[in-house]
Amino acid sequence: MEHQQGRPPTEEEFFYTTWGKETLKNNINLCNDILKQLITLSTTLLGVTIIFDTIITVYFLKLLVMVLFFASLIIAFLGILPYERKVILDAPQDIKTHKEKTLKHKRTYLWSSAFCLVSGIGTIIGELIVGFFSKT
Repeated sequence: MEHQQGRPPTEEEFFYTTWGKETLKNNINLCNDILKQLITLSTTLLGVTIIFDTIITVYFLKLLVMVLFFASLIIAFLGILPYERKVILDAPQDIKTHKEKTLKHKRTYLWSSAFCLVSGIGTIIGELIVGFFSKT
């Protein structure tokens, strides 16, 4: 059997390998940060929708937008809660599986919250466009 000859990684290869590992490690924290921002944004938009009557004039659409923003807020809040599953800390594969499931869990909440938020904003924009063209 032949032995392969190797060479040490270049500085650039080492940099990108290290960066890739750090990125994987930081993905869960990044999801949590985005979920926090979605909580803030959803709360703000929900408050503005409730307070200002001139933004949305159709009652049904105002109710729909409030439900979408509130759903976005609740979903983001649930997503930021710790992912609780049993993990064996002496088993690297078990830790890897746990972290992969944690990231998938948080991303599901992140995308669901973002979808509700964007749907609410889209509904407002749609109502404004329809209102603009119905006046002209």
